[in-house]
Amino acid sequence: MKSDKIVGYVLLAAGLVLVVFPMWLAYSMLLGGRGLPELAPSLGTDSMGMFFSSLINILLVFFILIIVVWAGSIISSRGVSLIREIKLKVARESVGEEVLVVKKEKAEKP
Repeated sequence: MKSDKIVGYVLLAAGLVLVVFPMWLAYSMLLGGRGLPELAPSLGTDSMGMFFSSLINILLVFFILIIVVWAGSIISSRGVSLIREIKLKVARESVGEEVLVVKKEKAEKP
């Protein structure tokens, strides 16, 4: 097996972990098994201060999880592009004319 394919499979696995783990973490926070981390300081002891600090914490955790999932999708797409074989076919019409390069990807069987 080529080293490109090995690196591709490693990147694909790492990307899938970075996509699945935040989903699992958000699901466990939604069901109440895990507490929401306190990322923002408390804005007061009254009801409005507690509401806004909770809202800020929820939004911060949500954005962090979205960024991790986005990075995982990019990493896994790079891994897939390394795994997939791309063959180039060079066709030369005649000597001295332009060369046509056709990108031929591996055909999928139905």
